[in-house]
Amino acid sequence: MLCALAIGVSACAAEVRCASAESMAGLMEAWTRGFNATHPATPAGVTVREKFAAAAFDALLRGEVEVVPFSRELFPSERTRYAEKFGGTPLLVPIATGSRDTKGGTHAIAIFVNEKNPLTKISLAQLREAFTRDGRITTWGQLGLGGQWADRKISLHGMLRRRTTGDPPGIVNFLEQRLLAGRTWREAVVEHADVTNGPQGLELIVRAVAADPAALGYSGFAYAQPGTKTLAVAETEGGEFFAGASEEVARREYPLARTIYLCVGRAPDEATREFLRYVLGAEGQQAISADTEKFFPLPAPAVAEALRGLGR
Repeated sequence: MLCALAIGVSACAAEVRCASAESMAGLMEAWTRGFNATHPATPAGVTVREKFAAAAFDALLRGEVEVVPFSRELFPSERTRYAEKFGGTPLLVPIATGSRDTKGGTHAIAIFVNEKNPLTKISLAQLREAFTRDGRITTWGQLGLGGQWADRKISLHGMLRRRTTGDPPGIVNFLEQRLLAGRTWREAVVEHADVTNGPQGLELIVRAVAADPAALGYSGFAYAQPGTKTLAVAETEGGEFFAGASEEVARREYPLARTIYLCVGRAPDEATREFLRYVLGAEGQQAISADTEKFFPLPAPAVAEALRGLGR
């Protein structure tokens, strides 16, 4: 136990033990190193290194660490286990915005149609009605297209919905929370899985859209290919539409931008809270800009909201 007085932290606070996962390893090292430079009496350290956030989360549940990075939303099964251990809902602190156009990692979700399709924009509400079971939208005419498109059925394409673990891929998990909002996928959605030593499912989705004028699918901006285009997206049909340019993703205006989190135990001590404040501060956010994952620092309003959640 370290008992010297730390900057902004009570005496006798222990080390802030952190886990890292592969996509967040560089940031966790940068944050703990930067934090220690100004908080020598209550240092933070990466004490558990895992390939995936799921394994790092197990360390949190076992009480081995105080902080776990998540470049995705928690799975429903993880939320259940957290509630069984700590009670209540997980304490997730947003600390960055996902990238715009990286392949792999945590990137914004793009909505693709065939280049022959005259549609240029779509709302999350319309997407929800197209992709969910018993949703009211099944034809392109219901999205406002006329002529030969009016009665043409929408052909839906997406990722494999569940892995062998029973959990969804991270993108599917995000869309189930952000887009489906408690509803279930339409059975007609064609599922595309990653091919061993071959193309990723996200690439296969865009290929399918390029081959079918009636297709609609989600993927990442980096997977764009000839014969396809992306749609501008808004929350509602009457809302402001955003094409998903880098600055729109960085400002979190694009509705399908992703979020990066730090997850902590139910009642973090003051040293852990101070570490989280450091990550949300100027130096911590600068580290995000310098990292190879190409995440975006949080805009000021999002930082202020996250700090309020920490009691500041």
